[in-house]
Amino acid sequence: MSDPNFQPRLRPAPRAHEPAADLTSEQIARWADRIADGRDEFPADLGEPDRSALADAVRVRLRDRLVRLVARAIAGRLARPPEQPNSED
Repeated sequence: MSDPNFQPRLRPAPRAHEPAADLTSEQIARWADRIADGRDEFPADLGEPDRSALADAVRVRLRDRLVRLVARAIAGRLARPPEQPNSED
């Protein structure tokens, strides 16, 4: 015997501003590379977990590039022969 007052539970509809699926770590890595290279913009429509993961990945790439740039500059200065004092003075 079925209940006359039975109402099926409806699933909430997905929100239009949130993506349907989470990004994989590979997708985040590829997107972070593109954003750090300046070839793409940071997407505005990501859910919070994906947004945080992508921001962290971009931050790591940019920081690593800065560290490498500074390390190369220091190595270049150390590899240069010291300047000889001007003996004509």
